[in-house]
Amino acid sequence: MNRSIKAFGILLVLILAILYPLAAGKFHIYLLTEIMIYSILGLSYYLLLGHTGLLSIGHAVYFGIGGYTTALFLQRMPNLPVSLTLLIGAFSGLLAGFLIGSMVLRLTKIYFSFATLAFSQMVWAIAWKWRGLTGGDDGLTGWSAREFVIPFLGRFSLTNVTFLYYLAFSITVFTIVICWYFTRTPLGNTLSAVKSNPNRVNFLGINISVAKFMLFGFTGLIAGLSGSLFILFKKMVAPNFLDMFMSFDVVVMSVIGGYSSFLGPIIGSFVYVYMVEYLSSITDRWQLMMGVFFMLLILFYPKGIVGMFNRFSRKLTFLSRKNYL
Repeated sequence: MNRSIKAFGILLVLILAILYPLAAGKFHIYLLTEIMIYSILGLSYYLLLGHTGLLSIGHAVYFGIGGYTTALFLQRMPNLPVSLTLLIGAFSGLLAGFLIGSMVLRLTKIYFSFATLAFSQMVWAIAWKWRGLTGGDDGLTGWSAREFVIPFLGRFSLTNVTFLYYLAFSITVFTIVICWYFTRTPLGNTLSAVKSNPNRVNFLGINISVAKFMLFGFTGLIAGLSGSLFILFKKMVAPNFLDMFMSFDVVVMSVIGGYSSFLGPIIGSFVYVYMVEYLSSITDRWQLMMGVFFMLLILFYPKGIVGMFNRFSRKLTFLSRKNYL
């Protein structure tokens, strides 16, 4: 019964998401597209923190590298299909994940976290200073006139908000399925065990370093894909795509939704984007209000919105059983 309810809920959400652009205005389609892209980035972060227990505070580096790589190919190779540049951006995140992982995984605890931040800031400095390649603080633009070709369906302009929505939706659904499957693989189960008891996993003869190294590559791939998609959506890329504030935004979205839950980053990105948009439209002190909300959530519901719903559902179940007895 539980599974059939979940399956029905997933099917209902998919149908509503497919029909959403038919009823919503361009602004709300734009917002939901942004949320879906952040959800992809948040899922890659969940695999690090929520599933494995690795606190990275420089996760935006893969997001930015994926975005810059895609932007450079779009600018300098105008005949290259846009779909191929998306894949190239994703694989640049994969390579960055392997490269950075090979160095930071030698460290543990707070040293590991600050090492990830250091690498993120180093890449940000390169993007800021290397004006000939990255455009410096002006960033890179100039591909809004490009078209996305889908076999048997035709050509679609990157200025078409509805097309970008369905593109982001398709990639988000695919990413959710892949990440969910990853958590069920032997590697995913090993990483979950590493979070619970790394010493016991070590005693079993499993090489934890190799497992974490593979995880870094996979999360870099997913984050790079989200960065590639984001620059198609924003029509530009700039150094702030990979600075520490972007990394902190990823952490905040994960905590709001519930970093230990698979659905946490998705719900967190939805709440975060809509709250920022709404609060910034009614007051200049929206950051203060976001800070108060975040502080109250951590104090009373440290497991985030998903944890809050789980607590309420357990209470309702307890009350219904008590009444039944």
